[in-house]
Amino acid sequence: MDALFRAGRLAALLLWALPLGAQTRTSPAITPQDLRQRLYLIADDSMGGRRSGSAGAFQAAAYVASEFQRLGLRPAGDGGTWFQTVPFFFAEPAASSLGAGNVSLTAGTDYVLIGRPVTTAPLVGVPVVYGGTATDSSGWIGADQASGKVVVLDVRAGADGQRRLVSLRGLATSTRFTHAAALAVAELDLLAPEIIAQIGGRRLTADTARASGQPVLLLITPDAAGRLLGATPETLAPGAVGVATRGDLGVRFTPVPFPARNVVAVLPGSDPALRGQYVALTAHNDHVGFDHSPVDHDSLRALNRVIRPMGADSPNRPATTEERTRASRLLDSLRSHRPARRDSIRNGADDDGSGTVAILEIAEALAAAPQRPRRSILFVSHTGEEEGLVGSSWFTDHATVPVDSIVAEIDEDMVGRGTAADLPEGGPTYLEVIGARRLSREFGDLLEAANAAQPLPFRFNYAYDAPGHPLQYYCRADHYSYARYGIPSVALSRGEHLDYHQVTDEAQYIDYDGLARVARLVHDAALRVANLDHRPALDHPKGNPHAPCVQ
Repeated sequence: MDALFRAGRLAALLLWALPLGAQTRTSPAITPQDLRQRLYLIADDSMGGRRSGSAGAFQAAAYVASEFQRLGLRPAGDGGTWFQTVPFFFAEPAASSLGAGNVSLTAGTDYVLIGRPVTTAPLVGVPVVYGGTATDSSGWIGADQASGKVVVLDVRAGADGQRRLVSLRGLATSTRFTHAAALAVAELDLLAPEIIAQIGGRRLTADTARASGQPVLLLITPDAAGRLLGATPETLAPGAVGVATRGDLGVRFTPVPFPARNVVAVLPGSDPALRGQYVALTAHNDHVGFDHSPVDHDSLRALNRVIRPMGADSPNRPATTEERTRASRLLDSLRSHRPARRDSIRNGADDDGSGTVAILEIAEALAAAPQRPRRSILFVSHTGEEEGLVGSSWFTDHATVPVDSIVAEIDEDMVGRGTAADLPEGGPTYLEVIGARRLSREFGDLLEAANAAQPLPFRFNYAYDAPGHPLQYYCRADHYSYARYGIPSVALSRGEHLDYHQVTDEAQYIDYDGLARVARLVHDAALRVANLDHRPALDHPKGNPHAPCVQ
């Protein structure tokens, strides 16, 4: 049986390794038509939502590599190949139980295990301590108070009265909680049911996460937080000790069926003195896969239009009677044009099929130009962004070019929407810019100058780049993996929308004219940086690759 399994898996690998590039007929110019053609390939249902380690993600990486090869770029992955394999595993609870005092908590309802240490000792009489509010690191308890305890962090409402999801990356990597027995964040109630179903069972993890020494990470409900602490967090001061816990939060690991791969390519520069330096252009090729419970595509879209305008990032709450009426009217309008259609695949057309096809178009335009840029252009199509920036972290920690030779990085993630129908401030000039001046004002100025020279410049929205912003976008895009090494980096996005992480994120809803304009902006900005006589000047000390994402 083992031999048959290996033979079948090899056949599947060969089948899925066949590139889609043979179907690609594109022009050297960056055009909406070419972007559409490319995106309908990689956001097709046959790709199964491109979850890292899946057949669809394997095929998407093969397509990206085949295009880089067709365009005449040089492979820059491991061992002179196009690929850098990221060692992913499935992690699932080997046993999961958690109790507080005389009360037992229910997995999937009161808590979800998402942390993935290699081994976890059972909790026997381990005390609970209130660590503070998740979004306010200035009020967190110290490492000595957290050591050996179950630390509970609550999530408070912001200035707008809404409680929002926080970045778990910054929490899990904080040195304050390294030696905690477990870290429990009270935001499970904010997650939509489909997201809870996705994270509550088998989760993906990279080998670095298994060996990182991070604590067990749990999402819990506010009610569970109160039971663990013996009082509601709002009534407690950080450091207050709750009840003793008991439980078993062990995890079992199995390899993913298909290698999870970054795709890495270089367009060599023309200047012998500068071609050993790189401007990195990046996007992630993975998404979140598919569900086992299909939903009606149009019903979901109609309801999200009314109560979840930012898709999975919207607060999870029931619709009011008036909202359900509005959603019903929208659905009736859609039904007049087409019948119901069941859907279970999260195609990730915007997230981040849009960025993936954009860097392919940019690569084609640069490769076909009569004059190469002075510096080399490094293209990295990351895997594992949806699992916590894993592919980009792996690349920068194990860079296939000297990491200090990368002078700047531009990441495109969700650059295919941004219309007035997607968000209130949206429109043809809407663009969110995160991190451009965090390390280098000069780098930000170069981006602004490239934008000003466009036929229709974008209106840069820097609001989400504000330190401490509740959505914490600075911590949530692949550019952060580069910024932590002191590389001037920026994340470009045209914003979230009702289809974010939904089965409705499909190629039919993309603004291809706007996507082409973003790609042309990145193309021109990359040339400005690549042709500078000097590296963009740093205004801050170089980053610490092991530092948490602190805003």
